[in-house]
Amino acid sequence: MNSILFLGDAHLRDGDPELQAFLRFLQDAPSHAAALYLMGDLFDLWVGSPAFLTECHHRVLEALRRLRAAGMDLVYVEGNRDYRLGRLFESDPFRSVVREKTEITFGGRRIHLAHGDLVNRADRQYRFWRRVAKGPLLLGVLETLPSGAARRLATRLERDMARTNQRHRERFPEEECRRYALEVRRLGADMMVLGHFHQEMRLSYAGAEGSIEVFVLPAWREAHRLLVLRDDGEVAFEALGAGG
Repeated sequence: MNSILFLGDAHLRDGDPELQAFLRFLQDAPSHAAALYLMGDLFDLWVGSPAFLTECHHRVLEALRRLRAAGMDLVYVEGNRDYRLGRLFESDPFRSVVREKTEITFGGRRIHLAHGDLVNRADRQYRFWRRVAKGPLLLGVLETLPSGAARRLATRLERDMARTNQRHRERFPEEECRRYALEVRRLGADMMVLGHFHQEMRLSYAGAEGSIEVFVLPAWREAHRLLVLRDDGEVAFEALGAGG
């Protein structure tokens, strides 16, 4: 039976003990599925410029290239810690790098994919900061700096972003998620996959156009779990291929 995988929020970094577990997962992934959708924040910080790449980035990218060469379809949906990745990584190693959201069909399901950081429209402070941080002006300034200084400044900015509007980060925004999901349902999707919230959840919402299932991915680094969608439409959270 064929399947596709959805994985979110690994938050890998240099010196990270989770790096080896993630590399083992990538090594084993072809035996489990035909496609892997990485739903953002694969690293603590990832900028689409060679000056920002560290040893951790290079090791994971090499493993992803081997996975793509073995026939795995790879798609990346940018998260709140990802910046203009398409410039370097669209077509190598990913077939596609998605800036905000996309839609796919598989197993008889029409699926909306998004990282999730834009679901909560009430968090206006974060949404403003995101526009600034992901805009071309700030990234252009960073690229004019020496690589070491650029990395330090980018890391500091990321820490500042993580602290914005903590009130909206203390709970899952279910009402905002419901509104977002029903808008997606009106456009035709019957399933939605999100990362970002680091909580494993399966939700269902009903509207005038019918119901939609919402799957919120756990943070991979916390339990090595991800979402599996099989070609018969069956969906399940599972732990795959990270054992030692």
